[in-house]
Amino acid sequence: METLPKMLKEVVEKYPQIAAQYSKDTKGQFQPISFSEMYDIALNFGAGLLSLGVSRGEQIGLISDNRKEWQQSDMGIMAIGAIDVPRGCDASEKDLAYILSFAECKTVIVENSAQITKIVGLIKSIPTLVHFICFESLKAEDQKLCESVNITLLSYEEVLSRGISYRKENPLVVEKELEKGKREDLACIIFTSGTTGEPKGVMLQHSNFIVQLEDLPKRIYLKPGDKALCVLPVWHAFQRLCEYMILVQASAICYSKPVGSIMLADFMKLNPRLMPAVPRVFEAVYEGVMRSMRKTGGVVNALFKFFLS
Repeated sequence: METLPKMLKEVVEKYPQIAAQYSKDTKGQFQPISFSEMYDIALNFGAGLLSLGVSRGEQIGLISDNRKEWQQSDMGIMAIGAIDVPRGCDASEKDLAYILSFAECKTVIVENSAQITKIVGLIKSIPTLVHFICFESLKAEDQKLCESVNITLLSYEEVLSRGISYRKENPLVVEKELEKGKREDLACIIFTSGTTGEPKGVMLQHSNFIVQLEDLPKRIYLKPGDKALCVLPVWHAFQRLCEYMILVQASAICYSKPVGSIMLADFMKLNPRLMPAVPRVFEAVYEGVMRSMRKTGGVVNALFKFFLS
């Protein structure tokens, strides 16, 4: 493996029909996306970026929480040799102004309207900004707001559509860009939280992830088709690496939220083999189980306490 998109390509060649992602539909039911589908979406997204004039080595803002489109666009960005600059939706205006201006981002991918509004308010600090790409449905007021500051606003679906057309008109261009990738190429620039001063950009090469992916599966073993429940912010290096570790073993990323009631319900539905998390998440799981037992009461609770002790 030389790069993360090449890693994904290798998995797709071996396990095209195995689920790579599970996310909830409008009815709250988990729906799978196969490795083949995810890979195709990533290439279409990369092609869509090329159609917008994005070039190899360009830095792309990625302001979103963990969701299926995050990983798809991340792979698409890296497939064409671009570099993502990620942050979550809880990022402050001050941090976003510093990060996006420092990285000189021309294109910023956002999760929703709230992020568009937040960043447009910082436009004087980010003079390089030209394009917004939004994961969620666009509103008329979003378009008007962006037009007022001469920023082009596109939906995620529009970029994918542009990418499909671009690939038809330019056969194998995206695939050739993917093959150009080297271990020493930059994959992303992750900025620190800024709790000890201004955020600092940490430049991570593909090799920084790949070297761990060559060893971690020997210690945290997953089988093709296994499920992993993911609840943490993916812009953090820990969660990001965990998701690549899941994908490299042909297992599925299942998207949930670090909210006790949601996470526990999803845990019961999916029966995952792995859940990367931090102590406060496991404390929430523990408290959820204990609360459920207290509510149940009677013999069941007595037996639970007996066997727990």
